[in-house]
Amino acid sequence: MGTTDARFQFEHAETSDLTPVNTGLRGDVVVATQQRHARNASLHRKRPRNLRLIEGVLANLPLMEGVGPLVVQQIAKQSTVITAKRGETVVRRGERVPGMFAIAYGSVKTRLQHHSGGELVLALLGHGDTFAEVPALLVRAARVDAVTLADSLLVMIDAACIRAQAQSDLPLTRNMANAVSRKFDALLSELERGMLPGLQRLAAYLDSIAEPGYTPGTWIARLPVSKTLVAAHLGITKETLSRMLRRLVARGLIWVARREIIILNRYRLATVTR
Repeated sequence: MGTTDARFQFEHAETSDLTPVNTGLRGDVVVATQQRHARNASLHRKRPRNLRLIEGVLANLPLMEGVGPLVVQQIAKQSTVITAKRGETVVRRGERVPGMFAIAYGSVKTRLQHHSGGELVLALLGHGDTFAEVPALLVRAARVDAVTLADSLLVMIDAACIRAQAQSDLPLTRNMANAVSRKFDALLSELERGMLPGLQRLAAYLDSIAEPGYTPGTWIARLPVSKTLVAAHLGITKETLSRMLRRLVARGLIWVARREIIILNRYRLATVTR
């Protein structure tokens, strides 16, 4: 899947605002900076600010749990709606981010790309998830790419705004710490799964996304993306994933209905990972 820079639709970003003034940089650096900003600015188109939409997205984030409505409104005023087509790079490794991102709809993968062209998918994100918290908070370059897997609507929360609000709002500070902790814990889980043999890795993944099913005692693992992308996330091929699913079906552990994997016996499925 080829990727391009996301066509961000910012409410604010004029080319004139991006021209360096009295930077003290060498001429070639200034020119390169101006060219990069001009390229980015050409992707930015103004759109009417939709504060109600932004506030609705923010208010439903775990990040805003317990945060007062006035604080949410203040953050919303400094946030931007971004539309990105499938396959666009929203965050690029090695570059600074303007803020952290919340997914209103669509899906995003975070990845590390190999020089050979392959990639390691670190996370598959969907509605209500956030990403780029760490580089936004630490004012550092991103360590991973974030690429859309479908046409997506994102809300970008200005980095300086979220840092300032976190200094004075205890619930927001707590939620930010929890969010970063969960991301760290999830990354460790991914690393642990990556050390398992293929079938055990699949079983552990299905168990990690399982939700209560339609009937008592059953669970459903809803694949957030296509099987091709799930396979890439697990570090296997799509064909290998299909064979492994058939093996689990033959054992009477699961039933496959497109992207819904019905787990018939979660306890026995868990024993596969041991």
